[in-house]
Amino acid sequence: MPDVVVVGGGPAGASCALNLARRGVDVTIVERARFPRRKVCGEYLNAGAMAALDELGVGASVRERARRLTGVRLVTPKIDPVELRFPSPAFALARATLDDRLLDAALAAGAMLVHARVEDLLYEGRRVAGVAARGDDGASAKLRARFVVGADGSGSLVARKLDLVRASRGARRFALGGHYLGFDDLGGFVEMHVDRGTYFALNPLPGALTNVMVVVREKQLATWSQAVDEGVRGAAATLGGGRRSFDGAERVGARATIGPLEFGVRAVTQPGALLVGDAAGFLNPFTGQGVFLALRGGIDAAVAIDDVLTGRASEEVAFAGYAAQRTRDFERRRKLARVVDLLVDVPFLARRASARLRRFPELGEHLMNALSGGVASQRAPSPALLARLIV
Repeated sequence: MPDVVVVGGGPAGASCALNLARRGVDVTIVERARFPRRKVCGEYLNAGAMAALDELGVGASVRERARRLTGVRLVTPKIDPVELRFPSPAFALARATLDDRLLDAALAAGAMLVHARVEDLLYEGRRVAGVAARGDDGASAKLRARFVVGADGSGSLVARKLDLVRASRGARRFALGGHYLGFDDLGGFVEMHVDRGTYFALNPLPGALTNVMVVVREKQLATWSQAVDEGVRGAAATLGGGRRSFDGAERVGARATIGPLEFGVRAVTQPGALLVGDAAGFLNPFTGQGVFLALRGGIDAAVAIDDVLTGRASEEVAFAGYAAQRTRDFERRRKLARVVDLLVDVPFLARRASARLRRFPELGEHLMNALSGGVASQRAPSPALLARLIV
């Protein structure tokens, strides 16, 4: 019986398993997909994500494969674009490459991999004690463990089975797009076109590929019926305002649809179980915090579990510490995500923020420090800073 079963082999699950395996913990990853898998979200790696990858010992190999980014170019109607440069190096890398590299590192460190779909949790009394899964051949199996880590993304089955999912509030948004060839050189900038509840994002990847996503409200998506590609192109052309469009661009691979882009939980721990990454709460991808939070959460969860296994702390104390750290990391960035939602929804505020960022460069510096993920927690975006963007 393994000490830990990790449900999900993405960045959160692989970073947790890698950290645990290097500490000598017997850990099994349960992942239904075969890697390398195609996944087009979370292909931006900020300074915080890179620091976490360095801590895991894979930062150098990721940098070799990734494209270095310069900053963010914010484009709003009737206002010249604003360019905000990253204070520390940031990179872009296809998730198929990143996820495969992290999972390989976890397996090389001693973690085991089981290809199966988790269907339920096992209990001993009120304590989680493993998972029930079904393999590729249809056979069911029970994997018992002292701890279960839910790293199975937004919409997490583990979170649902623990009855921790919080109801969504407000208009739901979906992201549509994929990898494209044929976009002009972005100069190393992630380009964001924003207007009226919708945004169009372009993230340059290694080679000639660009990660392109259009984020729309559910109501707008419903009006596109079966003509989704035409709807995406039309929305991008409108948002691009003549600067960017899909003209001459060709999608590589299938279109991706992700959403709804909100997932929240009431707690990230239960007796015998922890949630990490998007399973522990999902932020608006506009802010680019997903991979950072996934990696950081995976590392912190591994430390908490190891503290219990080695007797350095009780489960109650270790899990409370993990929950508190997750809350600190997540809530400060949630404030920024809420302001971003407001800017996306209200054109006047988006134009005001763009004008203020151009007029007061120090605002942009503080904002990019907050987005970098690599600064100390006390320098995370304050309400006063966010208010200065729009008041």
